[in-house]
Amino acid sequence: MQRRKYLATIGSLAAGGAAAMGTGAFSQTSATRSVSVSAAGDAAANLKLTGSKYASYNGNGVLEIEFDGLNANADIEITDVFGIKNQGTDPVGIFIDEGSQSYAFQQGNGPAEVASKAGSDGMYNVLADAGLNQNGWYDDDNDTEDINGPKALPSAYRSSSSNGTNRPSLDPGSYDHVLDVGESLSPDWYLFDTPADPSDLDITGKIVVLAYSQDYVDAGKGP
Repeated sequence: MQRRKYLATIGSLAAGGAAAMGTGAFSQTSATRSVSVSAAGDAAANLKLTGSKYASYNGNGVLEIEFDGLNANADIEITDVFGIKNQGTDPVGIFIDEGSQSYAFQQGNGPAEVASKAGSDGMYNVLADAGLNQNGWYDDDNDTEDINGPKALPSAYRSSSSNGTNRPSLDPGSYDHVLDVGESLSPDWYLFDTPADPSDLDITGKIVVLAYSQDYVDAGKGP
């Protein structure tokens, strides 16, 4: 039995506003304030990742995805691999970064401004290194662009983009990979042309679930 395990890590992104400058009656001032920062497991975080028969939480509360016993010499599609839910306070776009070409060449015409967080360990790259180039993420429950496709990248939503598929606003309900507060989606995964020798399909990689806000897009951040 072959085992495929992927760590799903969260990239939850936002960008903040502007600073105003003006005159004042002092040359310098300093004020100390306390700052509290806390982390949560995937089940309770602002971007909630939920388990399935393919995904479960490890001892640290981080979701792990595991595919066992995949057929050799086959085309495979697995639906509802895990769940993604927006438990934050603003709508967010969702993109699954696995180091694929969709990320590396944003909008299909240039290199990404920010390096892939999945990098060479990304699921796509690990599989491609093994000769398995046909794999990716989508959501068969919706009529949506592939979740790891270029139209789901933050750069596709910039009002300054010259891309013909420009989407300048993350309006909830307009695109299936844009989640309003409380909304969810369940990504599916495909792998085509698995090797004839089952022992060649014992691979471990990772994906990064990227959630981004309109503020982040407007600030020109991200790929």
